[in-house]
Amino acid sequence: MKIVHVVETWIGGVANYVRALMVEQRNMGHEIVLLCDPRNLKLADIGVTGISVVHYRSSRNPLLIPAIAHRLKRVLVGLQADVIHCHSTFPGLYVRLNRFRDEKILYTPHAWSFMKRDIAPVTRHAFAFVERAMANRCTRILCMSFDEVRAAKRHGIGLDNIDLVYTGIAPDSASERLIETAALTLNPVTTIHIGYFGRLDYQKGFDILLNAIPLLREGLHVHVFGAAVRGGVNVQSDDPRVTYHGWVGPDETRRAMLDMDVIVVPSRWEGLALVPIEAMRAGKVLVVSSEGSLPEQVIHGYNGLMLRELSGTCLADQLNALSIEECRRMGANARHVFDHAFRADRFFKSLMSCYENA
Repeated sequence: MKIVHVVETWIGGVANYVRALMVEQRNMGHEIVLLCDPRNLKLADIGVTGISVVHYRSSRNPLLIPAIAHRLKRVLVGLQADVIHCHSTFPGLYVRLNRFRDEKILYTPHAWSFMKRDIAPVTRHAFAFVERAMANRCTRILCMSFDEVRAAKRHGIGLDNIDLVYTGIAPDSASERLIETAALTLNPVTTIHIGYFGRLDYQKGFDILLNAIPLLREGLHVHVFGAAVRGGVNVQSDDPRVTYHGWVGPDETRRAMLDMDVIVVPSRWEGLALVPIEAMRAGKVLVVSSEGSLPEQVIHGYNGLMLRELSGTCLADQLNALSIEECRRMGANARHVFDHAFRADRFFKSLMSCYENA
């Protein structure tokens, strides 16, 4: 099977999702092609060997979208793919504006555009109108959470064309060893390390973390792994209990999570956040918002804590109340949730079934 993945940018959760998918599909013997805007892609950053990379120019200017869609169709027809899988709003629009003969078109929104909280209501309605109009211009729509499915239904997108496929990632033997070691460790811990992984923007709630930092008790240290991209939040904290590490790749993220005690995800909306799954794989307790898909990943008091409200005060209160013993207990439970719900083998089996059924 020849599979073409169409993305806009190669950073963050979408890139990690597509990277894992391409590796598995390549290992299964499929021919894989990645289409990406070269301005958003460095070949060294793909992290996958044995695939072809084709460039196209993207734009969010409405006046340019029809021309981009036309050029992209010529590229896709020339590739003679069996399946074209477009990821996120604009690649989904570029591809679905065209008609294809034999190619099967799959679309993963990675959080519907009309779920955004940082745009005007009229813009949300416009996004919803476009998604309704485009819903039948693809073979299947693959949602990543019940929250996305519910949002589709609320905005009049028919569910007959939608499949729900929870994301999964590969287990990590280093995480397993660390969890076993931590369970046997009785050494006192003087500092609880809190990790934030992701874009420094409004969607991810980075401003909420910034507001919480001055309210944190002694003995808590915050580590920020990420960078501002589009619509980023200005970094304003110069508190000595905060360390900024910048953007890190998947391998560095995996290692860094092992050094944390708590992972915070104060997002305002999510399709299905990858960071909580990575944190659960690492056996770390989560402190998350109650927005979007996050309640589908965290059981309050078992593998993490959910914020009653999206505020720095509430986040600080939850973090200040945590002890290292609670971090270890809920962290072990988090690994249990990962093993039973978010492992890669289950995800790939479900997703490839969608490909084959298409």
